[in-house]
Amino acid sequence: MGSPDPFTNYARAVRDVYYHSVAALSVMSWDCLSTFEDEVRYIWPMRVGYTFKWLYLFLRYIPLFAQISTQYILSRMVSGTAHNDICTSWHMSMIGLVLLTSVAVEFILAFRVYVLCRRQLWVTLLLGCLISAEGSCALLTLWKRYLLDRDEACILFPVLPISKIHGVFTLATESTLITMTLLKRYAIVRAGFSKVPIVTMLTRDGTLAYLLMLALLGCSFVIVKLVGWPPLVMFFWTAAMHSACGSRLILNMAQLPSPKGTEHNDGDMLLTSQIDVSLESESTR
Repeated sequence: MGSPDPFTNYARAVRDVYYHSVAALSVMSWDCLSTFEDEVRYIWPMRVGYTFKWLYLFLRYIPLFAQISTQYILSRMVSGTAHNDICTSWHMSMIGLVLLTSVAVEFILAFRVYVLCRRQLWVTLLLGCLISAEGSCALLTLWKRYLLDRDEACILFPVLPISKIHGVFTLATESTLITMTLLKRYAIVRAGFSKVPIVTMLTRDGTLAYLLMLALLGCSFVIVKLVGWPPLVMFFWTAAMHSACGSRLILNMAQLPSPKGTEHNDGDMLLTSQIDVSLESESTR
């Protein structure tokens, strides 16, 4: 029995990609609806100039819009009416979206670690170098994808060696973030500040984000190597998980009680002030 012809492989790949895109969109829609009430209460009243407000809105709604737009493009692929240029442009935009959401989530985690470590310069340099190296690999991956054959680059594309290097840098960055968080948590507990809710929340969120990253890397291996689905299906799940993870990191911080003299809609309600005030108030007891 001969191997399937290229058309059969392409049709099967489009079908798999379509099913996964619908499933990821459903999960993302449910997550948006489940947090919408808290979003209206805590995020919307924030001042326009508050960086984390716009970061939240980006992580919450840009991936959702991209997933909805994907349904239209994939329907044209199934019907055979999608032009190669449209297909390739969509593919590149999905890679770019995953890159931006990944950087956004790591920025949130890195900023929390930076503040937790009392804004030391070496923390900035270390995390900045790791994230920059990861971003450089991601941009190189984007360029390599662009150079692929247009038909192949859209749905059926190989896993490039640079993508594996990018995965290694991602693992190194996330491992560094969780290690620094846990070490700082240990130091704070040893110093007698064992009942600081904000530190507990940072540790919990950082651990969950790290486990989510490990799950995404593990699923990527299973999907590509064992199941045989197109690597493109991971774009939808990665974008969905980045959206949920990043927006909930910001929302969890916004739900904490504000330091005295500030309000949730005050632009001064930053991680810096909350962590500093929490530790100082605990040390005076």
